[in-house]
Amino acid sequence: MVIVEHSRDARIPVQSRLISINDHSIDDFLEFEFYNDQAQPRQVTVALNGRTQRIAFRPEEDIPITLQAPEYRTCRNDCAFCFIKGLPSGLRASLYVRDDDYRLSFLFGNFLSLTNVTDTDITRIARLRLTPLYVSVHTTDPELRIAMFKNERAGSIIEQLRSLIRHKITLHCQIVVIPGLNDGAQLNKSIEELSALYPGVASIGIIPVGRTRYAPSYPLVTAGQAAEIVHLVAARQHEFRAQRGKGVVYAADEFYIMSGIEIPSSPYYDDMPQIENGIGMVRSFLDEVSAIDARGKIKGRVLFVTSQYAKPYLTMLQQRLIQGGMIGAGDIEVCTIENTFFGPTVTVSGLLGADDIDQSIQPHDHRFDRIVLPPNCTNDDGDFIDNRQIAANTYVAPQSVEELLQWLRS
Repeated sequence: MVIVEHSRDARIPVQSRLISINDHSIDDFLEFEFYNDQAQPRQVTVALNGRTQRIAFRPEEDIPITLQAPEYRTCRNDCAFCFIKGLPSGLRASLYVRDDDYRLSFLFGNFLSLTNVTDTDITRIARLRLTPLYVSVHTTDPELRIAMFKNERAGSIIEQLRSLIRHKITLHCQIVVIPGLNDGAQLNKSIEELSALYPGVASIGIIPVGRTRYAPSYPLVTAGQAAEIVHLVAARQHEFRAQRGKGVVYAADEFYIMSGIEIPSSPYYDDMPQIENGIGMVRSFLDEVSAIDARGKIKGRVLFVTSQYAKPYLTMLQQRLIQGGMIGAGDIEVCTIENTFFGPTVTVSGLLGADDIDQSIQPHDHRFDRIVLPPNCTNDDGDFIDNRQIAANTYVAPQSVEELLQWLRS
């Protein structure tokens, strides 16, 4: 049922039910967006208190309503390695929502398991052309996937992927690697079976499992295992490029950092299909650093705050700015922060809490005019993962190095 929450048209009352547009049933906001073609005349049917009416809208005329927010599907799986299970209390409320909804996958690139997707859902996905979708596969072995997800529906993953592909839905898949469970031969088998679905499966991202100090104990990827995964993915990429002209499978940046293997050049990542999944972010950053236009001085003294893993790359930026004459060597530093909030196993900069940052920068605070924090360490309201905000002289860096330099020059 779709309810009108706000209306600027007296003909469509608030709290009325939106039934159809041009006789197409409206199940939620997706149908409303899909069938509300402003290039065409539209007949909108609404109902309230048992009374139904149709309202005509001319081409180019807006339907000035806001629909009530839908109730999104939550996860029905019970994965031991679920990151949300490893969160303590007291964080931002939104962080505890275990969403598993194909609409959020289409809209925002959220990964979903497909364990709550039915044949009717797939028909709707096809009708509304909800492509691409992002799928957490982890393994293509039916029995192993059922065991990992603790859900009997998890075993039909290949059939579900094939069904979506038959309906012309493009898929980006991820495999979160847990040593001793879905690595080694199992990982190679999953890559093989998913790549056989190319180009329907357009990319396969290989990600290391993460674990906070609050989570149950399970094995993490070691430096040696990370190197093995890097070499496996490189070998499979070599085959796929020869066969298909694209790499198809890509290893997360963390594997290279853990193993000490050099970050690949840009062609490895093709069109960066999984950059939001941490695959290619470092290469993109390094390319931007190499392309810096050294014209224009940076104003004031600057402190870059980062995590252990990202420090070498922030140091490269620091040296590039010094060598380009944009800032003096004594006016820019890089401060590395250990994540005591989540524990030392969490090393990505986007999960640094305000308390850890505060304690680390306090000794330096009086010496710097600008303190630059990692991208994505706060939400849009400026709240850190531990539900705190920090001093006004800090600045959360954008993804773009050029945007950061514009701010530092201003």
